[in-house]
Amino acid sequence: MATPTQTPTNVPEEPDPFYYDYATVQTVGMTLATIMFVLGIIIILSKKVKCRKADSSPTCKSCKSELPSSAPGGGGV
Repeated sequence: MATPTQTPTNVPEEPDPFYYDYATVQTVGMTLATIMFVLGIIIILSKKVKCRKADSSPTCKSCKSELPSSAPGGGGV
């Protein structure tokens, strides 16, 4: 049987670089998801509101094709 030639030394443990505080990660993730969701809804609604205000003007031709109320013949569903 072999015996070790040196006694083991106590190496100071380094902090694990892959340690995550999962509560913080979850909180930050949910906050970012909520902010992006709300911004997406605001962007969608702002485009529709802008097009409805400009519905009578000829400058919003690209928006008129998206709105059912601006279809030829009065629209209506």
